[in-house]
Amino acid sequence: MNMPKAFIFDLDGTLVDALPDIRANANRALKALGYAFELSLDDTRPHVGGGAQKLAASILGKAMDDPDTMALYHAFADIYEKHPADFGRPFPGVIETLQALKERGIPMSCVTAKPAKARVQVLDRLGITPYLVTALSPEDGFAKKPAPDMLYECCRRMGVDTADTVMVGDTAYDIEAGFNAGCMHVAYCEHGYQPLPPEFEGQVVRLARFDELLRLLP
Repeated sequence: MNMPKAFIFDLDGTLVDALPDIRANANRALKALGYAFELSLDDTRPHVGGGAQKLAASILGKAMDDPDTMALYHAFADIYEKHPADFGRPFPGVIETLQALKERGIPMSCVTAKPAKARVQVLDRLGITPYLVTALSPEDGFAKKPAPDMLYECCRRMGVDTADTVMVGDTAYDIEAGFNAGCMHVAYCEHGYQPLPPEFEGQVVRLARFDELLRLLP
């Protein structure tokens, strides 16, 4: 078996259980804009994946470029900078797995739709930054997943080919980005926020536990 030379991870739903923070910050933004409803955790889950603007559009049931969507998106992004990791924590097994990969000298990166300033704070506060060569958001000048652009740039910075890299995520955006980049393996975290689309069944490495990633190493 060929050994992966690098790993690229999504953030929310993959490395970090950010759903409580997403819910709290969405509710703060809704309240600030005068909306009279709040989201529960179960209400929030289907809206996650694809970035903050898509989340705002999904919550309101409006178009991505609708003025109400944009107002909620900007309010949410501003509030998230102030409350990036009040409740979120790494999923079980994440830190141990990152440590094991680091000890084997395998470079790692993160690609996320989370706004860049919030991404930096979350990775720092939850102790993940020291394990990463780099982390990227669309705000850094790259197309959103499922475009492979962020994955290509991570591989360039890590000094590896995408064909030798494993992409790990929890949404169709992550899976498609991994396929579009030509990654060696694409892994799906069952602890994430979106069910595996049926069309990808049998094409991805399913992870019931995060540390099962280490099985990809000889």
